Amino acid sequence: MKNSIKILLLENSNVQAKTIFQLLKNNEETISVLIAEDRESYITLLNSDVFDIIICNHILPNGFNSLEAMRIAKNINPDIPCILLSGSIDDNFAIELLKEGFDDYVSSDHLFFLPFSIENVFLKNSFKQEVEKLEIANKKLQESYKIIESEKRIMTQSIVFAERIQSLTLPKIDILLENFKDAFIFYKPKDIVSGDFYWFSAKGDNVVIVVADCTGHGVSGSLLAMLGSNFLNEVVENESNYDNPTNILAKLDASLCRVLKQSTEDGYQDGIDLALVSINKKEKKIHFSGCKRSLLYLMKGQKKINAYKGNPYLIGGVDYRIDKKFVSEEISYEDGDVIYMYTDGYVDQFGGDDNKKLLKDKFYTLLCSFQHLSLQYQCQLLEQRLLRWKGNLPQTDDILVVGVKL
Repeated sequence: MKNSIKILLLENSNVQAKTIFQLLKNNEETISVLIAEDRESYITLLNSDVFDIIICNHILPNGFNSLEAMRIAKNINPDIPCILLSGSIDDNFAIELLKEGFDDYVSSDHLFFLPFSIENVFLKNSFKQEVEKLEIANKKLQESYKIIESEKRIMTQSIVFAERIQSLTLPKIDILLENFKDAFIFYKPKDIVSGDFYWFSAKGDNVVIVVADCTGHGVSGSLLAMLGSNFLNEVVENESNYDNPTNILAKLDASLCRVLKQSTEDGYQDGIDLALVSINKKEKKIHFSGCKRSLLYLMKGQKKINAYKGNPYLIGGVDYRIDKKFVSEEISYEDGDVIYMYTDGYVDQFGGDDNKKLLKDKFYTLLCSFQHLSLQYQCQLLEQRLLRWKGNLPQTDDILVVGVKL
C-alpha cells in the first residue's frame, strides 16, 4: 500500500465511517479520510481536492447510489480507483457493478478485508499504468521501426542502384579471354557494393591487369573504387610506355592524393592496395608493380607458387616519413604459366574448426592443387572451398581473385 493515502469515503453512517478509519489506522498507514454523506457534499469534495481512492456505500440518501457516485468520479478522474462497500446487495449484483467500473467490492460484514482490498487495487492500478506505459513505448517503437524499415528500404534501393552502376564500370572477362588461353574472375562483395575492383586494358601487344582493394568496404569502399577505376582510365589512356607500370602507379597516386586533398598534415589518409601487371604478349614478359598486394606466379608443371611482393605503401595517403618510389619486377613467362592476383578477403576469411583465418599458405596450397584443372573449374572450386571453410560465419571482407593462363 502507499505510505500516505487520501481517501474520500461516501458513507452516511458515522459509526461505519469511524470503524473504517480505525481499521486503516490499525494497519499502520498514514491516511487522510474525508467523508461525504450525500450527493452534494460528495461532488463538492471531488471538485475541491485530489483523492487517491474512493470508498462508497451502495445505498445513500435521496436515491443516490454507488453506481452514480462512481460514474461522477470517473468523469472527473478516469484513473481514480473506486471500492464498493455494502452489505445490502448480493454477490451477483456486486459482480455486475464491478463490470460497470468498480475496482473491488468489500462486504460491510467483512470490513477487515478493506486494507487488503485497497492494497490490491493500488497494485492492480500500478500494474495497469506500467502496462499502459509499455504499450505506449511499444507503439512508439513500432512507429520508429516502420520509419527505419522505410528508410532502410529506400537506402537499400539506392545501394542496389549503385551496385548496378558499379558493375557496369567493371570490365568484362572477354578482354582477358580474347588475349589469353583461359581466365577467371572470382568476385564476391561482402555487402551489395564493393571496395574491391578489377580493371583491364588491352592495347596492341600489351594487356594491363589491375586487382585493387580500397580502404573499407560497402558504400565508402565502392566510392573509392569508382575513383580508382576512373583514374586508371585516364592514366593508362595517356601512358605511352606500358612496359613501365611504375609510371602508372605514380600518376595514379598523385591523382588520388590531389582529389582527396591529402597532405602530410591533414586529409583523408586511406587509399588503395593494388597489384598491376603489364603483359607484353609478343616478348612474353610480365612487368609487375604493386602496392601492398602480391603477384602469384605458377610455372607450368611446377608445384610451388612464386610470390612477388609489391611496394610497402598504398596508392593515396601521405606520410612525411615515406618517400614513395615505385619499383617493378620483370618476369619472363612461357605459354601455360599462370598468374593469380588477389585481395586479402579470401585469405582473411574466418572459419575452419578453430574459427581462424584461412591465411596465405592454405590459399597457395589450394591453387597448386588445382593446377591440372582449367581456370574456370578452379574458380568454382575456390568458391566451394571458401563456403566450406567459413561455414555459418559471416563473410569477413570483400573477396576478389583473378587468374590468367598465359
